[in-house]
Amino acid sequence: LKLAPHSPFCAWTFPLLVYISDSPPVPSSQFGLTSINVICWLLPLRAKNFSENKLLLSLANAFSGGVFLSLAFGHLIPECIHGFSELPGERNETLPYMMILFGYLVIFFMEKVAFDHHGLLHDMEAEQKNVMPPSSLDEHSTPENTPPTPNSPTHADATGHSSRSGSRSAVILLGALAIHSILEMAALGLADSFADSALLSLSIALHQPAESIALLVAFLKSGMPKPEIVKFLSAFSVMGPVGVCLGMAVKQVAPPIVDALMLATVAGTFIYVGATEVIPEEWEDQEHKWTKFAALLFGITSIFIITQYTAGLEAV
Repeated sequence: LKLAPHSPFCAWTFPLLVYISDSPPVPSSQFGLTSINVICWLLPLRAKNFSENKLLLSLANAFSGGVFLSLAFGHLIPECIHGFSELPGERNETLPYMMILFGYLVIFFMEKVAFDHHGLLHDMEAEQKNVMPPSSLDEHSTPENTPPTPNSPTHADATGHSSRSGSRSAVILLGALAIHSILEMAALGLADSFADSALLSLSIALHQPAESIALLVAFLKSGMPKPEIVKFLSAFSVMGPVGVCLGMAVKQVAPPIVDALMLATVAGTFIYVGATEVIPEEWEDQEHKWTKFAALLFGITSIFIITQYTAGLEAV
């Protein structure tokens, strides 16, 4: 098929193709990330025996920690400072850094002060151990050390209390991770180019499965029926598109100062995820520490090389 250079078809299709090639694929990235989110909790939920490769998940989590730190310090913070430098009027040199700190403190408050979702997970594990079935006990246990039988009122009360408490803790954990997800995905909505969108999608895709699986485990330990678990986790999966829409709305409608402030807040969030959440959590267990450290360094260096390469392409 040959078209005249000045035909009406070429007149409107060529600019459209240029726009598509230069634009970040945010909708497709969001669809892929949401699909990964759903798969990570739906498949284990449907499986009869829920199991996971702990070493592989740990290495992926350590790698994602390096990715988040490299994205924050090597990409988001420089972009944020550049955005503030282009604003009209007198500039405050410390404002970008204070907004980055604000982003860090927001997610710190939500996860450690208001909710403490890691503490909730440990509490739920303790509650689950307190309601042990009789088959798991030593057959030589003495009567005074034997817990109430399943038909006794005491056991029923303990089980009911544990279920209610576990369900409440799981819902609170859902709220904390939902806010976390919105802030992470807002960065994708703020992406300026294909390279930015691809890098952010990679970091989130590596980090999100661990969150989805942790949330699923929390709900399973609560004893909540599976149909109810599906409803709650489906609501959690919707938070990703909400965050992307928020970022896109800020980028398209709000003035440049809001875009710069949002970028700084997201950078602080990424620093928290990498330095305060992922890395300390992985090194609580010293097993495979050198392998995990290598994965962390690989995440940092690979993203740094990619960001430098894409920056060089944009400068040409």
